[in-house]
Formats: sequence, structure tokens, C-alpha cells
Amino acid sequence: MNSILRLSVALLLISFAFMPSSGNAKLLEEERSLYQNVYVVQENGYICMRFRKKKHNDLSQSCIYDDGSKQLVFDYYKLAMSATFFLNEPKDILVVGLGGGVLVNHYKELYPNANITSVEIDPVVTEMAKKYFNYTDDGAQYKTHVRDGRVFVKRAQRKDQRYDFILLDAFNSDYIPEHMMTKEYLEEVKSILKPGGIIMANTFSSSALFHHESETYHQVFGELYQVSFKDEKTNRVIVVSNEKLPQKRSLLKRANEYKGLMMQYGVDTLKVFDAISNDINWDTSAKILTDQYSPANLLKN
Repeated sequence: MNSILRLSVALLLISFAFMPSSGNAKLLEEERSLYQNVYVVQENGYICMRFRKKKHNDLSQSCIYDDGSKQLVFDYYKLAMSATFFLNEPKDILVVGLGGGVLVNHYKELYPNANITSVEIDPVVTEMAKKYFNYTDDGAQYKTHVRDGRVFVKRAQRKDQRYDFILLDAFNSDYIPEHMMTKEYLEEVKSILKPGGIIMANTFSSSALFHHESETYHQVFGELYQVSFKDEKTNRVIVVSNEKLPQKRSLLKRANEYKGLMMQYGVDTLKVFDAISNDINWDTSAKILTDQYSPANLLKN
């Protein structure tokens, strides 16, 4: 991602996981990777992974409670729990963008029989996830690949590997890498989805790219749901499929079924259900993002 995109996104977006620092954070570890400085801090009852960039705010990419609580810290974690409304015991799950492994850990509990493959480009991030965030890939059904997400998807295409559930959660210190936002990439991801499977993408509900990003998903998948809390203006989760999505009212039964289980995670399933919308709230004439017309091209204009 070039410097123009980094600057523009930094100015135009509120971080999806920004947590203000008290100035008294205990630095647990810091390590320089090929991509960024990765550091883990303990502060205000949390353990957080952050990516520090010169002249940028400290952005918390993953956080857990330091007392061992299973409750989810960020709203986008809670929004991603809506996967349970759409999925009935998925066999194969792919998570592109591991971070601290918080969501993977919870999906392992929710779907104990699922095979879960995690893809993370930064080996330091994977190392920190295992050391501080209780992430583990022990067991034959769990795998971690240290690789660019798009490269992994292309190889999965060639091997005809397919998944019931794919979570797209690849962020760097600013936003989603631009080669993982394009029509071509989404078509590649769609090709490795099993019939009737679900793709969820963690993204922003307000950004300079909102209309273009939304229309790109619309062009590739047709109908889509957005899951976003009305009182939280930053995050949204996009839900798409390679088949017709279920009507929202049919999801209420599963929202009620999971209500008790999700309470331990601090998730109000009925609030999450209410946050699901199929409204078209973007400009459908917006130019879609492609490998030739990337976010960098767009933000130069």
C-alpha cells in the first residue's frame, strides 16, 4: 500500500480498534517484522497487540481482558459472531488475517468439530498470538499458514480446496491491503466457497472507500447483508454467499438458540440480529475496485 493511500486512510478513517492510551501501559514485548513494529501492551485491564507506525496513532489490532475473561472487547468481534446465525456446523473454516487469533479461538469453541485454517502474512503476529492471546494450532484440525492471503487463496483454487465459512479480516496498520479489496480477489475467494457457504468481511462503515468497496462486493456477489451497530459508526461486517442469502427473519431462531451461549462472550445476540440490514446505503454508480483501479488510484483523484 503506497504512502498516498496510507496518509489518506489515516486522515479519513477512525481506527476500527483504536483504544486511547493512558500513558501507563506496560510493554510486554516489541518486535520488528518485515511489515511493521508489533508490540504487546498490558493496560487498563487489557492485553493488546498494536502496530506502531511513525507519526501514526497506536492502533490496537487485537485485545483480550487480562483476567482471562472470554468476553469480547471490540464490537467488530461481536458483529462477527453473527456467523452462527447463518452456519450450521461448518466443516471447513478459513480465516484470512489472524491478528491475535481472538475470533479463531471463539470459533473453535462454537464449532469444536470444524477444521480451521488461519492465514497471516506476518510471522511475528502469529508468534505474538500464540504467546499472549492463547492462540494455538495444536491438533490435526487446526492449521496456520504464514503467507499473503491472496497467494493462499490462489493456491487453494489450484488445489480445489473449498470452505463452508470464510472470514476476511486482513488489516495492516491502516486498512485492508489494496490487493485484497478488488473484484478479482473477491472472485477468487468466491471460487473456493462451498455451495451455500458464507463469506464475512470485517471492514469499515464509514470511509473514503465505502461506496466503491460496497459496490465491488455487490457486483461480485449480488445481495449482501451489512451488520453494524447503529450507535457504533466505525465498523461493519459484510455477509455474502455464492447462493441466495436467507431472509433475515429466518435468522431469528438461531439468534435465540445462541443467546445463552453468547452471554459468556458479552454478546447480545438479539442486538446483533437487529444490526443486520440488507439496505443499499451506498452509491451503486460508484466505480468498483479492480487490480487496475485500486484504492491508491482512487485516492489520488
